[in-house]
Amino acid sequence: MTGRSIRADKDHVSTNRRHISTLVLSCLACLALAPQAFAATAATRAAHDGADNSHSGTVSFSSAVYQASENIGRFAVTIQRTNTSGPETVYYGVTNKGAGAGNNFDKIPNSTATFAPGKSTATFYVTIHDQGINGPMRFARAYLYGAHPQPLGTPSTATIELLQNDPLDVRDVENPLGYTQTPTDGDPLQYVRWYVFGSQTAPGEYAHVYEGSHPTWAQALDKLAMTPGSWSYRFWMWNQPAATLAPTVEKYLADAEAAQPNTTVAISTYSLVHGACENPSAIEKRYQNWITQLAHGIGNFRVALYLEEDSLMETHCLTHEQLQVRLKDELAYAVNVLSQDPHVLIYMDAGAPDGWLTAREAASDLKQADIAQAAGFFVNATHYDWLTSDIHYGQEIARLTGGKHFIVQSDDSGRGPLVPGDRKDNGNESLCNPAGRGAGPLSWDTGYEYLDGLLWFNDPGNSDGTCGAGDPGVGKFWPSYAVGLIEHGTNAIRGPHFNLARSSSNT
Repeated sequence: MTGRSIRADKDHVSTNRRHISTLVLSCLACLALAPQAFAATAATRAAHDGADNSHSGTVSFSSAVYQASENIGRFAVTIQRTNTSGPETVYYGVTNKGAGAGNNFDKIPNSTATFAPGKSTATFYVTIHDQGINGPMRFARAYLYGAHPQPLGTPSTATIELLQNDPLDVRDVENPLGYTQTPTDGDPLQYVRWYVFGSQTAPGEYAHVYEGSHPTWAQALDKLAMTPGSWSYRFWMWNQPAATLAPTVEKYLADAEAAQPNTTVAISTYSLVHGACENPSAIEKRYQNWITQLAHGIGNFRVALYLEEDSLMETHCLTHEQLQVRLKDELAYAVNVLSQDPHVLIYMDAGAPDGWLTAREAASDLKQADIAQAAGFFVNATHYDWLTSDIHYGQEIARLTGGKHFIVQSDDSGRGPLVPGDRKDNGNESLCNPAGRGAGPLSWDTGYEYLDGLLWFNDPGNSDGTCGAGDPGVGKFWPSYAVGLIEHGTNAIRGPHFNLARSSSNT
């Protein structure tokens, strides 16, 4: 081996030793740094796992249905989540679900709830207004519409059942409407404060239409719309089924009370005749259920109820057996059920002096229909007649029913009936949109014995049918005819002379 080769080998060994030393030092350095590297990796993994864990739950309501009594004041709704490891944000609100916001609860606009780490529930409150209602429940809807970092779960919407379960008031037989002054002479309407239907009626709507183009018409229609009690809301079994009747009536009366507190609302029913001579037995059970729901909807509200217009006037076509069903199984049933409501005044149909019933026959029918439990009866709901004739007829019936009080419809009888030229073929009067008729006086403190009021309760201005060229259909509002009633109206009680009895306080 040459000296050059020996030296080259020594250099190679020296180089390898340096490489090995470097590797050893590097490995030692790796071993020294391994705990920090492992810790950093573990921390990263833990952080990653923690982020995944914060998304592993859901946010929802604690129940799909809540219940709140009307007199509770505030009602708690709870939002819950299944993972409490981190913070959470969720958005919520409360709105209508067939209930009237502002009447029995306050809506909650879109709002935010937050959860701190470790907290599993958040609560918000719904304000409930006690209206003293005994009636069908209403409903509100609570909703969640966003959550982070956990997503929404089920249920994300909830129904709040608002129980209108205040007890029925105690009926005061001498002052059933519950006003501060007690009526005298047995007249429950003496101090009544009527609900004014106003712009929500057809006359009110047309008054606005004609305000610019025909101010005289607008003024007449506005007078009609603003006359107290002039438009009674008519409920028919045929277009308002029992399944929805109670909440519909309750909502209508609650809205009226909210708009005009402590007023009495006039309503009427027209289900038994419905424009035809029907067999009462065919609808008896259906009608009884319908009446039960009507009473449930009225509850504690103040109501003057004109029960079943034409129900006695149109009985001439019934057999004796059918008449007994009408009187006892339908009308008497209705009086019994509705009189359980403390502030309802029930007035029953008694026909008209020019109709099919004499005063004695009408009194007999009314007694069989249990008028003893009602406030009284009404006369001439759908005919045109002289007011003196109506009052005389009513006073005769009153004496035959033990002094029951009555009401006369006067909204289109101020100038009496229109007598046809040929009475033999056409009867004593024209009943279908007779020309030249006028509104009569309006009073609920008349001075006549047994007479509680001369009232406009038959929706004056509605057409009686297509009996003449251009006449609207039955029940359609007819602006020009309504204006004529006001233009030809009178405050005088006119008609044939009768010895009409005056009340004891007006003698």
